[in-house]
Amino acid sequence: MRRFVVIFSLILFGGGLFAQEESVMDTVILEEVSAYGDYVKFQTGAKIEQISPKQLSVSQEGGLEQVLMRYTPIYIRTDAGGLSTIHIRGTAADHTSVMFGGINVNSLTLGHSNLSNITTFLFDKLDLQYGSSAALNGSGAVGGAIYLGQRNSWTNGLQADAKITYGSFGERMYGTKVFVGNGKWESVTKLLSYSTDNDFKFQNPYHNHQVSNPGPVEDTQHGSAIENKGMMQQFNYLFGANEYLKSMFWYEDSWHQVQPNMQQNYTYTSSEELSNKNFRAWVEYKNENNRLKYNLGAGYVHDKQVYDADESQKIQTDRLVTDFGLKYPLGKKMELKSGMKFKHIVPTVYSYSDSVIDYEQHLDFYLAWYYKPTKRLKATVNFRQQFVTDYEVPFTPALGLEYQILTSEKSKLKAFVNASKSYRVPTFNDRFWGNQGDPDLDPEDGMSYETGVEHNWKGDQYSSTFRANVFYMNIENWIEWRSKGVWVPFNLEKVVTKGVEVMYNSHFDIGKFVSDFTANYTYNPAIKMEENRPDQQLIHTPKNVANASYMLGYREFTFFIDGSYYGKRFYDYAINDEQLANRGALDAYSLVNCGLSYQLNVKDQQFDCSFSANNIFNKDYQNQRYYAMPGINFRLSIAAKINVINNNN
Repeated sequence: MRRFVVIFSLILFGGGLFAQEESVMDTVILEEVSAYGDYVKFQTGAKIEQISPKQLSVSQEGGLEQVLMRYTPIYIRTDAGGLSTIHIRGTAADHTSVMFGGINVNSLTLGHSNLSNITTFLFDKLDLQYGSSAALNGSGAVGGAIYLGQRNSWTNGLQADAKITYGSFGERMYGTKVFVGNGKWESVTKLLSYSTDNDFKFQNPYHNHQVSNPGPVEDTQHGSAIENKGMMQQFNYLFGANEYLKSMFWYEDSWHQVQPNMQQNYTYTSSEELSNKNFRAWVEYKNENNRLKYNLGAGYVHDKQVYDADESQKIQTDRLVTDFGLKYPLGKKMELKSGMKFKHIVPTVYSYSDSVIDYEQHLDFYLAWYYKPTKRLKATVNFRQQFVTDYEVPFTPALGLEYQILTSEKSKLKAFVNASKSYRVPTFNDRFWGNQGDPDLDPEDGMSYETGVEHNWKGDQYSSTFRANVFYMNIENWIEWRSKGVWVPFNLEKVVTKGVEVMYNSHFDIGKFVSDFTANYTYNPAIKMEENRPDQQLIHTPKNVANASYMLGYREFTFFIDGSYYGKRFYDYAINDEQLANRGALDAYSLVNCGLSYQLNVKDQQFDCSFSANNIFNKDYQNQRYYAMPGINFRLSIAAKINVINNNN
């Protein structure tokens, strides 16, 4: 099997080095889909939402966590020192796939991504999937998925964008984007430098290491500086309307000091630091000129992490990825998509023994069926089977249905249902970390169900969307690290996470006024169940999350305001009913941000100036226990879009 997989990989990789993802911008806009396939079309009934371009532009400073905390009902566990993880529908950080073309960029050692290291400025499109997508995206997509995309144009000329931001606590961002092409080929270059000293003041109730010491004192956060540098390079060639070659090369150099907690900060002497260097490449060729459509994709990922500048504690992985897909219509009502994906992974981790792992290979086969028998009804079925070196992985099906209950000129009402199996192969750390990992861990195995309704209204000057979802997930063999003298992983009996999600959006366009309002609410009990212990809410998982945002535009001015609410979060587990009644929890908190921007157009050139204030009520809160977060802070940004050469005119 290994020999076949290696030979297949070399053939496919050699033949697929000319490929990438779908995009466009100025002239012809082709909505981008993943290199993997149309993740919306082939997942009927799944909840997939897009962050608007305006919301992305407001939140380009820092990492991906900034935009998610402001505009989604998703809990982000973060500190102020450069570490942020996502928790969708009560699941863990390693239950969300982060897709870049055909690559899941999550760390293969930890199993998740640090969202603070994914700089939003480098991306033009961000889609979020709530719920399992393992049948489409493979291992790890238990709770959700993030799709990072580019909305490029087949540039005909030369355009340059630039943005400069200065903010409180030494925050600085410098970014530029250069687009050049002749309408058939294009090069897109994006460069970013972001840093912050993070030397904010806060009230420290835990000074002198006395947790119960009465009365907080004013303290200044030390040792929490962040420096992120990023580059995205794209080379694309358009053979015709349905045939193109695209490539993306993404490099991130991220460094941050490990934020000391409040007790350590009061007697601060020095900080530990963490450095990450990541290179990701994805190339894709897609041809949809004939009845049989196909795409070839190939990628390479190099991840390296060094703790405290000590190369002897290097954590590194290298992987080659190849993907081949076919699509074939079966008449006007049906379409089939099938393909295979191969990964060859080489870990170089100081705590792994060569006798335990030298390399690992993954081979996936997938099949998707799309069926639309009537104008009102459509359905999708997905199947996936993954093979992993010396490991057994469950077969993964998914089914989705959608029915248009009401369709009129202005109003549409639809109902949907989706059921999907999910799984997660234990990470390398879970299996091979020193003497603590367990190579006999079972893969996590889940079932996800959701149903709901969506209503869309579109009038002459007003449009709105209302969506309500009910979801239920049962995840068996949930992997948890627990201290037994030393920290070791083991399989829990199961975790059940369920809840309700409600979303409302409205848009007014009256004269020179443009108004957008969005509100989200999630109620999410996520219960851990194991023998001889009481059932209890997962730690770091609020039951209630809500947010709302509003933008009002008038002529060249735009005012924006947004607010978020996070319910209480438990920070430890109980081993009996008595402890359960007295579980420690962090207080609920709310944050509000606002700002004003002005856009000036001079001939074909565009200039934007914006001022924003974050945490405007100076809320004193803890996202993680004992870690300070910044109070009120400000940003001033200036951006420019310059058409140096425009051959479209």
